[in-house]
Amino acid sequence: MPTKIHNICLTIGLLLAAVPVACANNLSVSNVSLGARDPGTKTLVVKFDLSWENSWRNKINHDAVWLTARLNKNLCQISAAGLNPAGSSTGTATNLEFYAPSDKYGVFVRRSSNGSVGNVSTQNAQMTINYDSCGFTDSDQVSAGIFGMEMVFVPQGSFFAGDYDTGTASLNKGSADNAPWYINSENAVSVANPANNGFHYVSNNNAGEYATGSTFTIPAPFPKGYGPFYVMKYEITEGQWVEFLNSLPAAARANRDLTDNVHKNSDSVVERNTIACSGSPLTCSTQRSSRAVGFLTWMDLAAFLDWNALRPMTELEFEKIARGPVLPVPGEYVWGATDITPAAAISGNEDGAETIATTAANARYDNTVLSGGDASGGGEHQRGPLRAGVFATAASTRSMAGAGYYGVMDLGGNLKERVINIGNAAGLAFTGSHGNGGLTGAAGYEGNADVSAWPGFDAAIERGVTGADGSGFRGGSWADSADRLRTSDRHEAVLTLSTAAGTFGGRGARTYDGN
Repeated sequence: MPTKIHNICLTIGLLLAAVPVACANNLSVSNVSLGARDPGTKTLVVKFDLSWENSWRNKINHDAVWLTARLNKNLCQISAAGLNPAGSSTGTATNLEFYAPSDKYGVFVRRSSNGSVGNVSTQNAQMTINYDSCGFTDSDQVSAGIFGMEMVFVPQGSFFAGDYDTGTASLNKGSADNAPWYINSENAVSVANPANNGFHYVSNNNAGEYATGSTFTIPAPFPKGYGPFYVMKYEITEGQWVEFLNSLPAAARANRDLTDNVHKNSDSVVERNTIACSGSPLTCSTQRSSRAVGFLTWMDLAAFLDWNALRPMTELEFEKIARGPVLPVPGEYVWGATDITPAAAISGNEDGAETIATTAANARYDNTVLSGGDASGGGEHQRGPLRAGVFATAASTRSMAGAGYYGVMDLGGNLKERVINIGNAAGLAFTGSHGNGGLTGAAGYEGNADVSAWPGFDAAIERGVTGADGSGFRGGSWADSADRLRTSDRHEAVLTLSTAAGTFGGRGARTYDGN
């Protein structure tokens, strides 16, 4: 389902022209225009229409849209923080609210009351940005745009990590106690080698990973999943990736090009990735904007999240997102049960509205050869990821949709999720810092994330994130066996790879600082 993003060309305060729509996920931001400007406060009103589907808010959680605003492709801060900040308006919809975090790099748009379910649509919404924050003056001619991302709220609360030693290297309370870890705060966690009733680390012996029974501390700033946060509802899609890459300076585009010899090494379809790039400056396109995008290195994912003012998620957050606050089921998958059926047949053209025809299918895994849809093209069209959220329908249960406890899609299978691990010192150095919308510009290192506390950050600061130490994978992929899709399976949680593959994807998160 497409996300439509309108960019506009303007002199601050004066609309000059409109440019074409770009597509990504299940969301539409359109009719962007400029309102009042105030040179005294260096602020500018941006107006827009907004809609998205299948929205909800209940006593447990809600969905939201994360909106960021750019001038000349530079991320601008919102002029004020907090709930319904000054200068914002939800437009014609009376059941919405805005929340701008303290760093003011964007706004969450969400339903304002519980009990609401259905599609959202509003016209003439507005937010006020500070154009001085992104380097512009009163008279500069700039282009402006809004980028949207569907998110899900994960509330504060305790949860379990581990599944009674069913999944490989799942976390146990002791060497003789296979009960799962209980995370009940964001305080530091002392991991030792107790026999029972503690925090005992179980290793899969990946290179650089702590050994089973190692003693270390998970620091207080490391996001453990107890505190509230937002997470992307879907894995990053091809459409979102193309929109991101085409917004970058020319040199940065070359480093984030998924068709080069570091990635899929082709402009043709490879493992169902349809992205093609050409020209100077490099410009990319996709035939399947709603399909989850593979071939992401850790550096690619970090750059995308930094540009969107998000952050990577940790492997403990992954378990919270999947399991919620309930007791683990031994051997459970991310939808909270042990039933699993691979998708094999696609119904309809793969235009963003296709469905899965395989009876009871709820995950993409086991390297199953697809039929129907694009698979009729044979070869590289038959093995690879599906459309983001393809298993969810109007009648599906959580298990049928393959959804996590809070409504996050595709955590198991499709593409394995790049996360920050707890199994080495590089991962534990992560403090939860968010991206700021800017990427590196040093020659040869253009387009890297520049957040110093993220895994893989180069000590030569201007180079940004150049490696992957501290990262890993959770959730399994379209090519993995079913056991890799289990919520607590840690086969590759500390598998540090800076390379790309058609099974590698990801999504981002953002810590919530509101009440």
